[in-house]
Amino acid sequence: MADNVQIVLNAFETLFNKRDYAAAERFWSPNYIQHSAHIPPGREGLFGLIKGAPQALHYENGLTVARATTSSSTAGLAA
Repeated sequence: MADNVQIVLNAFETLFNKRDYAAAERFWSPNYIQHSAHIPPGREGLFGLIKGAPQALHYENGLTVARATTSSSTAGLAA
């Protein structure tokens, strides 16, 4: 589970703080589904949001939760 948490933290650091879009592509699928109505659909919508955000905007982790089930490990973020 700790590996999944680190993957999520690396993904957010890569996209939101480093703004390394080429590297972030390995974390977000081309088929990524965006569930926020105010963000355009897909990976490109998410990346576009960050490209348009002020450089001073940075992600700071508040809580990362990993849970194991009988069939798989998943990582998620909780607000």
